[in-house]
Amino acid sequence: MKVLVNTISTKKHSGGAYQIAYNFLVKTMEHQEVEWVYVVSADLNEILPDAIKSKGQYYVFPTQPDFLHSYKSVKNKLKSLEASIKPDVVYSITAPSYFKFDAPEVMRFTNPWVTHPNKYAWSVLSIKEKVFYYLYGVNQKRLIRNNHYFITQTTTCAKGIQRITGLPTDNIKVINNVLPAIFQSINNDHVDDGGNFVNIACVGAATTHKNFDIIPDLIYELKNKGYSNVRVHVTLPDDEPTLYVIKKGLDKYSISNMLVNHGRLSQKDLAILYKQCHFCFLPTLLEVFSASTVEAMYFQLPIVATDFQFNREVLEDSCLYYEPQNAKAAANQFVRLLNDVNLQEKLKDRMRTRLSKYSDYDAHFNSILDFLESVARHTI
Repeated sequence: MKVLVNTISTKKHSGGAYQIAYNFLVKTMEHQEVEWVYVVSADLNEILPDAIKSKGQYYVFPTQPDFLHSYKSVKNKLKSLEASIKPDVVYSITAPSYFKFDAPEVMRFTNPWVTHPNKYAWSVLSIKEKVFYYLYGVNQKRLIRNNHYFITQTTTCAKGIQRITGLPTDNIKVINNVLPAIFQSINNDHVDDGGNFVNIACVGAATTHKNFDIIPDLIYELKNKGYSNVRVHVTLPDDEPTLYVIKKGLDKYSISNMLVNHGRLSQKDLAILYKQCHFCFLPTLLEVFSASTVEAMYFQLPIVATDFQFNREVLEDSCLYYEPQNAKAAANQFVRLLNDVNLQEKLKDRMRTRLSKYSDYDAHFNSILDFLESVARHTI
Protein backbone atom coordinates (compact mmCIF):
# COMPACT_ATOMS: atom_id res chain seq x y z
CA MET A 1 0.00 0.00 0.00
CA LYS A 2 1.26 3.44 -0.91
CA VAL A 3 0.12 6.23 1.44
CA LEU A 4 0.61 9.93 0.82
CA VAL A 5 0.72 11.57 4.25
CA ASN A 6 -0.41 15.14 3.82
CA THR A 7 0.57 17.67 6.51
CA ILE A 8 0.77 20.65 4.17
CA SER A 9 -1.69 22.64 6.33
CA THR A 10 -0.09 21.80 9.67
CA LYS A 11 0.87 25.09 11.30
CA LYS A 12 3.40 25.66 14.05
CA HIS A 13 0.85 27.26 16.37
CA SER A 14 -2.17 25.10 15.52
CA GLY A 15 -2.46 23.53 18.98
CA GLY A 16 -2.39 19.74 19.27
CA ALA A 17 -2.41 19.09 15.50
CA TYR A 18 1.26 20.08 15.24
CA GLN A 19 2.37 17.48 17.79
CA ILE A 20 -0.08 14.85 16.52
CA ALA A 21 1.31 15.17 12.99
CA TYR A 22 4.87 14.93 14.32
CA ASN A 23 4.09 11.80 16.38
CA PHE A 24 2.39 10.09 13.44
CA LEU A 25 5.19 10.76 10.96
CA VAL A 26 7.84 9.55 13.38
CA LYS A 27 5.85 6.37 14.03
CA THR A 28 5.64 5.59 10.29
CA MET A 29 9.36 4.80 10.32
CA GLU A 30 8.51 1.60 12.23
CA HIS A 31 6.17 0.43 9.45
CA GLN A 32 8.27 -0.26 6.39
CA GLU A 33 5.61 -2.61 5.01
CA VAL A 34 3.88 0.58 3.84
CA GLU A 35 5.32 2.83 1.14
CA TRP A 36 5.10 6.27 2.75
CA VAL A 37 5.17 9.51 0.80
CA TYR A 38 5.47 12.64 2.93
CA VAL A 39 4.05 16.01 1.89
CA VAL A 40 5.11 18.29 4.73
CA SER A 41 4.47 21.92 5.65
CA ALA A 42 7.47 24.18 6.13
CA ASP A 43 6.37 24.61 9.75
CA LEU A 44 6.35 20.89 10.53
CA ASN A 45 9.60 20.36 8.63
CA GLU A 46 11.37 22.43 11.31
CA ILE A 47 10.99 19.75 13.98
CA LEU A 48 11.01 16.44 12.10
CA PRO A 49 14.08 14.21 12.53
CA ASP A 50 16.67 13.76 9.78
CA ALA A 51 15.74 10.07 9.54
CA ILE A 52 12.48 11.07 7.85
CA LYS A 53 13.91 13.96 5.87
CA SER A 54 16.53 11.72 4.30
CA LYS A 55 13.89 9.53 2.69
CA GLY A 56 13.53 9.91 -1.06
CA GLN A 57 9.79 10.55 -0.90
CA TYR A 58 9.82 13.56 1.38
CA TYR A 59 8.55 16.88 -0.01
CA VAL A 60 8.37 20.24 1.76
CA PHE A 61 5.91 22.96 0.73
CA PRO A 62 5.10 26.43 2.06
CA THR A 63 2.57 26.04 4.87
CA GLN A 64 -0.98 26.32 3.53
CA PRO A 65 -3.44 27.84 2.94
CA ASP A 66 -1.51 30.82 1.62
CA PHE A 67 -4.01 32.14 -0.93
CA LEU A 68 -2.26 35.47 -1.51
CA HIS A 69 1.13 34.03 -2.39
CA SER A 70 2.06 30.36 -2.85
CA TYR A 71 -1.29 28.55 -3.00
CA LYS A 72 -1.65 28.36 -6.77
CA SER A 73 1.89 27.17 -7.43
CA VAL A 74 1.66 24.63 -4.59
CA LYS A 75 -1.64 23.37 -5.99
CA ASN A 76 -0.05 22.74 -9.40
CA LYS A 77 3.05 21.09 -7.94
CA LEU A 78 0.97 18.90 -5.66
CA LYS A 79 -1.22 17.76 -8.54
CA SER A 80 1.84 16.88 -10.60
CA LEU A 81 3.44 15.07 -7.66
CA GLU A 82 0.35 12.94 -7.03
CA ALA A 83 0.13 12.04 -10.74
CA SER A 84 3.72 10.78 -10.69
CA ILE A 85 3.43 8.91 -7.36
CA LYS A 86 -0.07 7.46 -7.78
CA PRO A 87 -0.81 6.80 -4.07
CA ASP A 88 -3.50 4.32 -3.06
CA VAL A 89 -4.82 6.68 -0.40
CA VAL A 90 -4.11 10.17 0.97
CA TYR A 91 -4.16 10.81 4.72
CA SER A 92 -4.59 14.51 5.50
CA ILE A 93 -3.70 14.91 9.16
CA THR A 94 -4.68 18.59 9.28
CA ALA A 95 -7.89 18.91 7.32
CA PRO A 96 -9.36 20.18 5.18
CA SER A 97 -6.14 20.89 3.32
CA TYR A 98 -7.76 23.02 0.57
CA PHE A 99 -6.46 20.72 -2.16
CA LYS A 100 -8.28 18.08 -4.18
CA PHE A 101 -6.69 14.67 -4.73
CA ASP A 102 -7.45 12.01 -7.32
CA ALA A 103 -6.80 9.22 -4.82
CA PRO A 104 -9.35 8.67 -2.03
CA GLU A 105 -8.59 11.06 0.81
CA VAL A 106 -9.03 10.35 4.50
CA MET A 107 -9.36 13.59 6.43
CA ARG A 108 -8.51 13.77 10.11
CA PHE A 109 -11.14 16.36 11.00
CA THR A 110 -11.28 17.86 14.49
CA ASN A 111 -12.83 21.31 14.23
CA PRO A 112 -15.53 21.73 16.90
CA TRP A 113 -16.64 25.09 15.46
CA VAL A 114 -17.89 23.14 12.46
CA THR A 115 -19.24 19.99 14.09
CA HIS A 116 -20.63 20.97 17.50
CA PRO A 117 -20.43 24.68 18.46
CA ASN A 118 -22.44 25.89 21.46
CA LYS A 119 -23.86 29.12 22.86
CA TYR A 120 -21.11 29.49 25.46
CA ALA A 121 -18.33 29.41 22.87
CA TRP A 122 -20.18 31.87 20.62
CA SER A 123 -20.76 34.21 23.55
CA VAL A 124 -17.06 34.96 24.11
CA LEU A 125 -16.39 35.98 20.51
CA SER A 126 -16.24 39.55 19.32
CA ILE A 127 -18.55 40.58 16.48
CA LYS A 128 -15.60 40.33 14.10
CA GLU A 129 -14.77 36.84 15.35
CA LYS A 130 -18.40 35.74 15.06
CA VAL A 131 -18.50 36.83 11.42
CA PHE A 132 -15.18 35.09 10.77
CA TYR A 133 -16.17 31.79 12.40
CA TYR A 134 -19.55 31.79 10.66
CA LEU A 135 -18.02 32.28 7.21
CA TYR A 136 -15.16 29.94 8.05
CA GLY A 137 -17.66 27.28 9.11
CA VAL A 138 -19.65 27.65 5.90
CA ASN A 139 -16.50 27.11 3.84
CA GLN A 140 -15.30 24.20 5.97
CA LYS A 141 -18.67 22.45 5.61
CA ARG A 142 -18.49 22.95 1.85
CA LEU A 143 -15.04 21.36 1.74
CA ILE A 144 -15.82 18.35 3.89
CA ARG A 145 -19.06 17.62 2.02
CA ASN A 146 -16.85 16.86 -0.99
CA ASN A 147 -15.00 14.14 0.92
CA HIS A 148 -16.05 10.58 1.72
CA TYR A 149 -13.78 9.33 4.53
CA PHE A 150 -12.94 10.81 7.92
CA ILE A 151 -11.04 10.07 11.10
CA THR A 152 -11.95 11.98 14.22
CA GLN A 153 -11.35 11.69 17.96
CA THR A 154 -14.77 11.49 19.61
CA THR A 155 -18.29 10.29 18.94
CA THR A 156 -19.51 13.86 19.56
CA CYS A 157 -17.44 15.10 16.63
CA ALA A 158 -18.29 12.08 14.46
CA LYS A 159 -22.00 12.75 14.83
CA GLY A 160 -21.39 16.34 13.69
CA ILE A 161 -19.49 15.17 10.61
CA GLN A 162 -22.24 12.69 9.77
CA ARG A 163 -24.92 15.36 10.18
CA ILE A 164 -23.07 17.68 7.78
CA THR A 165 -22.04 15.13 5.15
CA GLY A 166 -24.80 12.55 5.32
CA LEU A 167 -22.18 9.78 5.12
CA PRO A 168 -22.79 6.29 6.53
CA THR A 169 -21.29 5.53 9.93
CA ASP A 170 -18.62 3.21 8.51
CA ASN A 171 -17.06 6.11 6.58
CA ILE A 172 -16.29 8.04 9.77
CA LYS A 173 -13.80 6.32 12.07
CA VAL A 174 -13.56 7.39 15.72
CA ILE A 175 -9.99 6.93 16.98
CA ASN A 176 -9.45 8.51 20.38
CA ASN A 177 -6.52 10.76 21.14
CA VAL A 178 -3.77 9.09 23.16
CA LEU A 179 -1.11 10.04 25.61
CA PRO A 180 2.08 10.92 23.67
CA ALA A 181 4.71 8.21 23.96
CA ILE A 182 7.23 10.68 25.40
CA PHE A 183 5.08 11.09 28.53
CA GLN A 184 4.74 7.35 29.00
CA SER A 185 8.52 7.12 29.27
CA ILE A 186 8.56 9.72 32.09
CA ASN A 187 7.94 8.83 35.72
CA ASN A 188 4.67 10.48 36.80
CA ASP A 189 5.35 10.77 40.54
CA HIS A 190 4.65 14.17 42.05
CA VAL A 191 7.68 16.35 42.74
CA ASP A 192 7.50 18.97 45.50
CA ASP A 193 8.45 22.38 44.10
CA GLY A 194 9.80 23.48 47.47
CA GLY A 195 7.09 26.04 48.16
CA ASN A 196 3.95 25.86 50.25
CA PHE A 197 1.72 26.30 47.21
CA VAL A 198 -1.30 24.61 45.69
CA ASN A 199 -0.29 24.40 42.03
CA ILE A 200 -2.99 24.23 39.37
CA ALA A 201 -2.05 23.51 35.75
CA CYS A 202 -4.06 25.27 33.05
CA VAL A 203 -2.32 24.23 29.85
CA GLY A 204 -3.12 24.88 26.20
CA ALA A 205 -3.03 27.31 23.32
CA ALA A 206 -4.79 30.58 24.07
CA THR A 207 -7.61 30.41 21.56
CA THR A 208 -10.69 32.38 22.62
CA HIS A 209 -12.85 29.33 23.31
CA LYS A 210 -10.30 27.97 25.80
CA ASN A 211 -11.72 30.66 28.11
CA PHE A 212 -8.42 31.28 29.92
CA ASP A 213 -9.56 34.79 30.78
CA ILE A 214 -11.65 33.22 33.57
CA ILE A 215 -8.42 32.51 35.48
CA PRO A 216 -8.29 35.84 37.41
CA ASP A 217 -11.88 35.34 38.59
CA LEU A 218 -11.12 31.78 39.67
CA ILE A 219 -8.05 32.88 41.65
CA TYR A 220 -10.00 35.75 43.21
CA GLU A 221 -12.76 33.40 44.35
CA LEU A 222 -10.24 30.96 45.82
CA LYS A 223 -8.41 33.74 47.65
CA ASN A 224 -11.69 34.98 49.11
CA LYS A 225 -12.29 31.45 50.39
CA GLY A 226 -8.97 31.56 52.23
CA TYR A 227 -6.69 29.94 49.65
CA SER A 228 -4.09 32.64 49.05
CA ASN A 229 -1.39 30.00 48.44
CA VAL A 230 -2.88 28.96 45.08
CA ARG A 231 -0.71 29.34 41.98
CA VAL A 232 -2.19 28.80 38.52
CA HIS A 233 0.37 27.76 35.89
CA VAL A 234 -0.10 28.63 32.20
CA THR A 235 2.07 28.10 29.11
CA LEU A 236 1.46 31.20 26.98
CA PRO A 237 3.90 33.16 24.81
CA ASP A 238 4.77 36.58 26.24
CA ASP A 239 3.21 38.33 23.24
CA GLU A 240 -0.07 36.41 23.48
CA PRO A 241 -3.05 38.84 23.70
CA THR A 242 -4.88 36.49 26.06
CA LEU A 243 -1.99 36.78 28.51
CA TYR A 244 -2.47 40.56 28.51
CA VAL A 245 -6.17 40.08 29.30
CA ILE A 246 -5.35 37.68 32.13
CA LYS A 247 -2.74 40.02 33.62
CA LYS A 248 -5.17 42.93 33.46
CA GLY A 249 -7.70 40.89 35.43
CA LEU A 250 -5.08 39.87 37.97
CA ASP A 251 -4.02 43.50 38.43
CA LYS A 252 -7.64 44.49 39.05
CA TYR A 253 -7.80 42.06 41.98
CA SER A 254 -4.17 42.67 43.09
CA ILE A 255 -3.35 38.97 42.74
CA SER A 256 -0.65 39.05 40.04
CA ASN A 257 1.66 36.89 42.17
CA MET A 258 -0.81 34.00 41.98
CA LEU A 259 -0.20 33.26 38.29
CA VAL A 260 2.96 31.70 36.84
CA ASN A 261 3.51 31.79 33.08
CA HIS A 262 6.10 29.36 31.73
CA GLY A 263 5.85 30.34 28.07
CA ARG A 264 5.53 27.71 25.37
CA LEU A 265 7.09 24.44 26.60
CA SER A 266 8.45 21.32 24.97
CA GLN A 267 6.72 18.08 25.95
CA LYS A 268 9.62 17.19 28.27
CA ASP A 269 9.44 20.53 30.07
CA LEU A 270 5.66 20.29 30.19
CA ALA A 271 6.02 16.97 31.98
CA ILE A 272 8.19 18.65 34.62
CA LEU A 273 5.47 21.25 35.15
CA TYR A 274 2.75 18.62 35.51
CA LYS A 275 4.83 16.71 38.06
CA GLN A 276 5.00 19.82 40.24
CA CYS A 277 1.26 20.53 40.10
CA HIS A 278 -1.56 19.18 42.26
CA PHE A 279 -4.66 19.80 40.13
CA CYS A 280 -5.69 20.64 36.57
CA PHE A 281 -8.17 23.28 35.41
CA LEU A 282 -9.98 22.88 32.05
CA PRO A 283 -12.15 25.98 31.50
CA THR A 284 -12.59 25.29 27.77
CA LEU A 285 -15.93 26.14 26.16
CA LEU A 286 -15.43 24.10 23.00
CA GLU A 287 -13.29 21.08 22.27
CA VAL A 288 -13.02 17.84 20.39
CA PHE A 289 -10.45 16.07 22.58
CA SER A 290 -8.03 18.20 24.54
CA ALA A 291 -4.58 16.66 25.00
CA SER A 292 -4.58 18.22 28.48
CA THR A 293 -7.17 15.68 29.62
CA VAL A 294 -5.00 12.61 29.06
CA GLU A 295 -1.88 14.43 30.22
CA ALA A 296 -3.54 15.43 33.50
CA MET A 297 -4.85 11.89 33.98
CA TYR A 298 -1.37 10.45 33.45
CA PHE A 299 0.21 12.80 35.98
CA GLN A 300 -2.64 12.07 38.43
CA LEU A 301 -3.92 15.62 38.70
CA PRO A 302 -7.58 15.71 39.75
CA ILE A 303 -9.42 17.79 37.15
CA VAL A 304 -12.02 20.53 37.40
CA ALA A 305 -13.61 20.95 33.96
CA THR A 306 -16.53 22.58 32.23
CA ASP A 307 -19.68 20.49 32.09
CA PHE A 308 -19.93 19.64 28.39
CA GLN A 309 -20.60 16.38 26.59
CA PHE A 310 -17.19 16.51 24.88
CA ASN A 311 -15.53 16.51 28.33
CA ARG A 312 -17.84 13.88 29.82
CA GLU A 313 -17.23 11.55 26.86
CA VAL A 314 -13.51 11.49 27.65
CA LEU A 315 -13.42 11.91 31.43
CA GLU A 316 -16.73 10.36 32.54
CA ASP A 317 -16.81 10.25 36.37
CA SER A 318 -13.07 10.82 36.89
CA CYS A 319 -13.52 14.61 37.03
CA LEU A 320 -15.41 17.34 38.88
CA TYR A 321 -17.54 19.47 36.55
CA TYR A 322 -18.81 23.02 36.84
CA GLU A 323 -21.18 25.31 34.97
CA PRO A 324 -19.28 26.95 32.07
CA GLN A 325 -18.09 30.54 32.66
CA ASN A 326 -19.00 30.35 36.36
CA ALA A 327 -15.78 31.07 38.25
CA LYS A 328 -17.45 30.74 41.65
CA ALA A 329 -18.72 27.25 40.75
CA ALA A 330 -15.24 26.24 39.57
CA ALA A 331 -13.70 27.57 42.79
CA ASN A 332 -16.23 25.58 44.85
CA GLN A 333 -15.12 22.38 43.11
CA PHE A 334 -11.47 23.11 43.88
CA VAL A 335 -12.41 23.75 47.52
CA ARG A 336 -14.09 20.32 47.57
CA LEU A 337 -10.85 18.76 46.36
CA LEU A 338 -8.68 20.70 48.78
CA ASN A 339 -10.83 19.66 51.73
CA ASP A 340 -11.28 16.01 50.83
CA VAL A 341 -8.21 13.83 50.30
CA ASN A 342 -10.43 10.78 49.90
CA LEU A 343 -12.21 12.46 46.98
CA GLN A 344 -8.82 13.21 45.40
CA GLU A 345 -7.81 9.55 45.68
CA LYS A 346 -11.16 8.36 44.33
CA LEU A 347 -10.77 10.57 41.25
CA LYS A 348 -7.19 9.40 40.76
CA ASP A 349 -8.35 5.77 40.78
CA ARG A 350 -10.99 6.59 38.19
CA MET A 351 -8.45 8.46 36.08
CA ARG A 352 -6.18 5.42 36.03
CA THR A 353 -9.09 3.35 34.74
CA ARG A 354 -9.99 5.92 32.07
CA LEU A 355 -6.35 6.34 31.02
CA SER A 356 -6.09 2.67 30.06
CA LYS A 357 -8.26 3.58 27.06
CA TYR A 358 -5.92 6.36 25.97
CA SER A 359 -2.43 5.03 26.67
CA ASP A 360 -1.67 2.65 23.80
CA TYR A 361 -0.15 4.60 20.92
CA ASP A 362 0.60 1.42 18.95
CA ALA A 363 -3.10 0.50 18.99
CA HIS A 364 -3.97 4.08 18.04
CA PHE A 365 -1.58 4.07 15.08
CA ASN A 366 -2.68 0.61 13.94
CA SER A 367 -6.33 1.68 13.98
CA ILE A 368 -5.46 4.54 11.62
CA LEU A 369 -3.44 2.21 9.41
CA ASP A 370 -6.27 -0.33 9.25
CA PHE A 371 -8.76 2.35 8.24
CA LEU A 372 -6.41 3.72 5.56
CA GLU A 373 -5.98 0.21 4.17
CA SER A 374 -9.75 -0.33 4.12
CA VAL A 375 -10.19 2.87 2.11
CA ALA A 376 -7.29 2.04 -0.20
CA ARG A 377 -8.66 -1.47 -0.87
CA HIS A 378 -12.21 -0.13 -1.32
CA THR A 379 -13.60 -2.39 1.39
CA ILE A 380 -15.68 0.40 2.93
